[in-house]
Amino acid sequence: MKRFFKIFMRRFGNAEVSNSAVILAWYSLLSIFPAVIVIGNLLPIFGINARTVLDYLQTAVPADVYRTLAPAILSFLQRGSGSLLSIGAVVALWSTSQVVAAFQRTVNQAYGVGENQNAIANRLFSFMWMILVIVIMAIIILFFTLGQVVVKQLTPLLHLSHNITSVVSSLKWPVTLSLLFVLLLLLYYFLPNARLKWRYVWVGALLSTVAWLSLSQLFSLYVDYFAKSVTTYKTVGSVIVIMMWLDFSGIVILTGSVLNASIQEFFSGKIIESRQSLHWITKIWRKNNKRSDDE
Repeated sequence: MKRFFKIFMRRFGNAEVSNSAVILAWYSLLSIFPAVIVIGNLLPIFGINARTVLDYLQTAVPADVYRTLAPAILSFLQRGSGSLLSIGAVVALWSTSQVVAAFQRTVNQAYGVGENQNAIANRLFSFMWMILVIVIMAIIILFFTLGQVVVKQLTPLLHLSHNITSVVSSLKWPVTLSLLFVLLLLLYYFLPNARLKWRYVWVGALLSTVAWLSLSQLFSLYVDYFAKSVTTYKTVGSVIVIMMWLDFSGIVILTGSVLNASIQEFFSGKIIESRQSLHWITKIWRKNNKRSDDE
């Protein structure tokens, strides 16, 4: 245990988690409203009410952060505009790619490996992850909207219990927890420029998921008891509170990658760097070719 603790502290220091979390928080803050603009313009296509997004947001973020973001987000979601969609998409793409790039740099530092020198591949990689995040968010929103609508329509036809709607609504936390876990699991496995194994990745993903959701619920208590004076400064105080939450969230998520790197070193020794650009795509392609040859 003592050896593992030493490994963890060394990799935690190498990753500069505290400084990197600030960078993640800043670019995350820049990406919030552009992403909301994009989502707001897409909601009418799927017939989703804007307040449904707020219901999910209220589940995922602290109460103080929600009270600050809700009015502005609702305003953006209810006012669709083609020009705003274009601007929002560009800004969201840039800021989100910066978040992914900063996260990848920190994860590589945690694993003690170098970065991929192909700038085009890195940007393509960031874009792919942005799409993945949007898809997962869309799945969550669709589950909580269309899922309940479908259940209401099927209840009289299939003679289902009327309590089934409340059951679907109660699945909000399990679904949120599961999808967040899957997202972090994929990030922790594919982003590092190192040869990893799944058994060394899931622990950090699981603990980070639980810790992040717990942080979202406990952060309101922190603000109420220790940072109440900050919120009295209205807009400025609200921005400070949001930045604090994003910073703490970054620390939690980055610590998960440090934990994974420490576990892999503890059990398997030296971590091997993968020098291939987007090595995981190459790995999948080779496996498919091998199957074709065998057939």
